[in-house]
Amino acid sequence: MKPDDWRLQGQEKHLSGVDICLKKYSDRKNRPHWDHDHCEFCGETFSDTEPDSLIQGYTTKDDYYWICESCYLDFKEMFQWNVITTNVL
Repeated sequence: MKPDDWRLQGQEKHLSGVDICLKKYSDRKNRPHWDHDHCEFCGETFSDTEPDSLIQGYTTKDDYYWICESCYLDFKEMFQWNVITTNVL
């Protein structure tokens, strides 16, 4: 990945080396009042109610930051995420 990729906008401040897990958006527990979120890199929408939205992705333990599969694959080495397993999927 190139360091000048348009999707890189300072996310290293809060996403470098953090634990993330693959989760269905409908299974978020820490932020149930939200009806959608966006990928922290490309802006794709995660929702369990909006048509054509992503329904699963990688998220931090608090369900605050969401990362789509494509951006996860593109940035996993750069950000050195620790993928933890859950029994959610």
